[in-house]
Amino acid sequence: MKTLSLTGCLAAALVLSLGGCNDSPEKLETTSGGHREVAPPIELIAKARPPIADMPIPIGFELDERHSRNFAGGGARYVDHLYRGSADKWVVARFYKRQMPTHRWMFDTDIFAQGDIRMDFRKEMERCQVIITNGSLLHPTYIKVQLWTTGRIETPELKKTGKNSRK
Repeated sequence: MKTLSLTGCLAAALVLSLGGCNDSPEKLETTSGGHREVAPPIELIAKARPPIADMPIPIGFELDERHSRNFAGGGARYVDHLYRGSADKWVVARFYKRQMPTHRWMFDTDIFAQGDIRMDFRKEMERCQVIITNGSLLHPTYIKVQLWTTGRIETPELKKTGKNSRK
């Protein structure tokens, strides 16, 4: 009998302790006077060490090396990466709008067309395009990152010799 009452007390304590947790969506009053449930937005977290230092990638997305390439040289760089992962494409788009400015990228345009989200960013003499699209059953979301230098950047050697100056 003591075991049964002890088990009952533990069960009651567990129920009471969980009663304070509120994982349910919040209810907000709408203009119609009714209530609707609203869940807090999901936020993705950036990887600590992404493949490209100034290009944030959400945790849970992995580089598809077979469909990616990058090049850097002569003061310019070109990146064409494909990442696969599991997150809603709208959540991924919100991630880039929030994270890119922390890496000095300025937001230019945001286009939704034929199910894909395309965002354009710029930084100094570089441009970056992020395309977010639905994928397959195993990898529901793809992120395509394309980054390129738009003008000629003088390397320190050219600045010293003056060979790049036009007369």
